[in-house]
Amino acid sequence: MANRDEQSGPAYEDEFDSRLYGEGFPAGLPVFETEVEPHLRNRKKVNSPSQLLLLQELVNFKASHGRWRIAKDIIGLVRRGHGDERNESYADKLRHETRKGKSESSNYGLATIAGRQVVMYSMNWDFFAGSLGVVSGETFQAAADLAISKKLPFISVYVSSGVRQHENFAGLTQMTRMVEALRDFKEKVAQPQIAVLLGNVWGGVSASAVPNADLILATSGTNFGFAGPKVIEAYEGIIVPQDSQSAEANLLDRNIDVVLPDVNGLVDYIGEILLSTTLPDKHHEITRETQPLIRNVTVSEQRRVFEFGTVGIHGPGFEVDHQPEILSPAPARVASVQDSSDALVEQYQDLMTDANRVDLEFIARFAFTEATAVYNYVQEGDFKRYPAIVGAFAKIGAQPFVIVGTQPSYKRLGDTIVKRPSNPAPEDFAFMERMLEMGERLRLPALFVTDTLGAKPTLESERRGQSRAIARSILKGIDYSEPVITLVAGALGSGGGLATTPMADHVMMLEKAMAYVAEPRSAASILYKTPAPTHDQVRMTLATMRSTAADQLSLGLIDEVVSEDVNPFVTVANVHRSILKSYAELKELSERKLRSRRHDRIRNLRAFEIIQE
Repeated sequence: MANRDEQSGPAYEDEFDSRLYGEGFPAGLPVFETEVEPHLRNRKKVNSPSQLLLLQELVNFKASHGRWRIAKDIIGLVRRGHGDERNESYADKLRHETRKGKSESSNYGLATIAGRQVVMYSMNWDFFAGSLGVVSGETFQAAADLAISKKLPFISVYVSSGVRQHENFAGLTQMTRMVEALRDFKEKVAQPQIAVLLGNVWGGVSASAVPNADLILATSGTNFGFAGPKVIEAYEGIIVPQDSQSAEANLLDRNIDVVLPDVNGLVDYIGEILLSTTLPDKHHEITRETQPLIRNVTVSEQRRVFEFGTVGIHGPGFEVDHQPEILSPAPARVASVQDSSDALVEQYQDLMTDANRVDLEFIARFAFTEATAVYNYVQEGDFKRYPAIVGAFAKIGAQPFVIVGTQPSYKRLGDTIVKRPSNPAPEDFAFMERMLEMGERLRLPALFVTDTLGAKPTLESERRGQSRAIARSILKGIDYSEPVITLVAGALGSGGGLATTPMADHVMMLEKAMAYVAEPRSAASILYKTPAPTHDQVRMTLATMRSTAADQLSLGLIDEVVSEDVNPFVTVANVHRSILKSYAELKELSERKLRSRRHDRIRNLRAFEIIQE
């Protein structure tokens, strides 16, 4: 299955040094075709009822005593029989199902995951294909009420063919009822609400409860969508490709956050999420006296390592499966510059291509005591592709943080590893918004990490509301109620880069990072009014646009420059110390003082002296 919105661009060339870069997708970088069909062809269908039983056994599920059933059919929908076949009413179907020992399509109760008590709501395909009706709505409401009364995490397991036809509009309104129950839970309980897709999830449930969860998880083999394949085929008059609504396809489109291989992995992962979002008690809070809480390897010349495993969708764990091949980036190049403008060109090229630079994943793994990723990556032969924006929950000591930002991908070319910058699309920014909404509810400080050329410059992204997505993301970052720490780890390009770089409470840049409104070649095109600026024009533009971290600090636009080292583990240790120090200072401020300080800081983002005439 090809990537739905892949950019085109020039083919790979060996000599990066001699090339300058164009808007959005740098000239000289490789184009990576994406292909996940081998993985999708091997996916297995989920037997929802048996998997649900296994899940409930693994979490020691104890069903509530509350059970409901339809007492009287007040709608009266009848299926007309043909020939000797008699007519069948809703009451007839209900009696037929109960004779088989089945009672409605959902239940709820208490369960235990990673030692934490949770409320679990489950739908079962064995009864009316898991269809959503009044009883399911009643059960969901009772589950939400129980989670509210006990202040517990709320896990909802979904499998559904849609709203039950026999209940017509009364069944349809359960969508509203479920959404309101989730709104009520989120308003009153600072605990995660996690949706689990465990089989086919179509229609009403897919368009009500599922998208309103904090996180959406699925097991491989699940299918998900509002309109099923037959409905789409009838409306559009086309054949829907097999697996086009699979959990894996929805993952690539960012309709699902994480796909797990099986129920065992699902339970383990939910446990990690619960543990990684738990706030510390007062005895374990970070203070100004807290010492660095990580130990990183600082052997001279140590470099990053990259693991390339089998083709398919992997993660979300940071550990690698299937005997990966491990490579290290090539040693840093020896500077070959004659003057400072040439040095800036090389510095910018390194930001775009050097795989030894730290990124969000590396920071989450090594600048924190522990971390849980909220994304999968796709291994496609020699290409390790990440979502453009990723998230994680990570702790320094006992203090959890929510981490969001842009994440590069990586290509293996023989013994060389090449970095491919991130270009977020509207669905990537939407994922970031949901991560921040969850983090804010759970009262977690936020770390933003930026390394991007800018938002994805395609017509399809424009049609899907790229401008709106960027604007909403900027607002979400500066309106976040907890302390916000921002790190520019590589390039900050254009408005798409600013969307993951809130100019809020404490803004840092790595020593060799750069920020610009337009990438240097595009800027030169504008300044010199030519679509093909010369090398000297581009070099002069870069030399005079004041894009370095040191420039931003002297202009008063950022608060700190974090020193870098050729050893990325030394760099990430520096990042850790800066996060620790800035958070310890920010947490001492009340919410009112934090917002007032942030408001004043943003009002003064001007750098230039202004005179009033």
